Amino acid sequence: MGMLYRRRKRDPLTGQMIVLSPWWIKFYDHGRPIRESTGTTDKAEARRRLKQKEGKVSEGVYQGPQVERTKFEDLIEGIRQDYTLNDRKSHRRLNDFILHLSASFGNMRAKAITTDKINVYIAKRRGQGAANGTINRELGCLKRMFKLAYQQTPPKVTRVPHISMLEERNIRSGFFEHEDFLALRGALPDYAQVAVTLAYYSGMRMGEVCSLEWKQINWNEGKLYLRAQNTKTETPRILYLTGDLLKVLATWKQRCETKWPSCSWICHRGGVRLESLKHSWRKACQHIGLGRMVKDEKTGEVIWDGPIPHDFRRTAVRNMVRAGIPEKVAMAISGHRTRSVFDRYNIVNEADLARAAKSLSDYFVREKQASMGTLAGTLAELPHAPNHEEEPELIGIAEERMELARGIEPPTCGLQNRCSAD
Repeated sequence: MGMLYRRRKRDPLTGQMIVLSPWWIKFYDHGRPIRESTGTTDKAEARRRLKQKEGKVSEGVYQGPQVERTKFEDLIEGIRQDYTLNDRKSHRRLNDFILHLSASFGNMRAKAITTDKINVYIAKRRGQGAANGTINRELGCLKRMFKLAYQQTPPKVTRVPHISMLEERNIRSGFFEHEDFLALRGALPDYAQVAVTLAYYSGMRMGEVCSLEWKQINWNEGKLYLRAQNTKTETPRILYLTGDLLKVLATWKQRCETKWPSCSWICHRGGVRLESLKHSWRKACQHIGLGRMVKDEKTGEVIWDGPIPHDFRRTAVRNMVRAGIPEKVAMAISGHRTRSVFDRYNIVNEADLARAAKSLSDYFVREKQASMGTLAGTLAELPHAPNHEEEPELIGIAEERMELARGIEPPTCGLQNRCSAD
């Protein structure tokens, strides 16, 4: 049972108790006493608010005063804890997102983060030259923060603000033709050639490539096993080693056993695990004319304009589809979990369109030849085929009423008049 009361204070001069404003309410949530100020001196209004609070408690929808005190920093703490408990690998990216979000929402109460303020944040990041995809990743992080806080018991927020995602027009569509891949591989140092060969033929992410160890290869069966903890989707995969890929790995294995016998990593540089191809990649691309460093007109920064190692991923998907590999099998090899991502990477170029047009043209030629042969044979085999020599008048009438090009009746005079009048 709740109660109303007003706080009192003893006057230091007179010693009398002075009633302070406003009215306070006291009620219980699962036996826990809760005291809140009503903010009013009207006793009837204070009683109404007490009944309202008790009603929420009885319905099980009372959120508690902690919702009012939840700040943006509390949301950050929640998502960091989620990353730690689930052993997520992208802590560095999370720190980047938090850095940008904190510049606008730092020290702000969670309930004050509204859609309007989020739209202001979007405009600010666009003014800073951030791409729509980058902004969407940051907004996704913010939405995740609110969802985690909402799912707490008791919840830290009462609602998740509406966050509109931007349309991404900067989805990469680059891929490598086989000749470009061979030229790039030839321009790279030995240690990088192994990594790009694995990425090109398998569609593995570069992080997965750099995590491979020699013990994951079964040379007798010609298989490479990807462990679940080393894949982005945490799903183990098997890659069969054949052709050029098997030859490159076998040659590299012999060299490693001679020079670096104690190194367990497949992709390494002088026995030290390979972490990135950034420097050697750009140098090789510039050498063969595939990319260059340019100045961004918006930000004034010097950025890379050319292919990136992740382009091998969509290239592998496209090559597998061209080779006739079923899409489900191709997704299992490349590690794509959703069909939407697979479709986005399965891109075509002008050569694909030219081949499609040639195939369609050849199809019509074959169909025409087949239909002509079938029609000639059918007419000759009909037991009651009309004799054109015996019915010249009927044929003449038919020819007058038929259009030679399309084989359909010409429009009537009335229809022609109406069309011309319109």
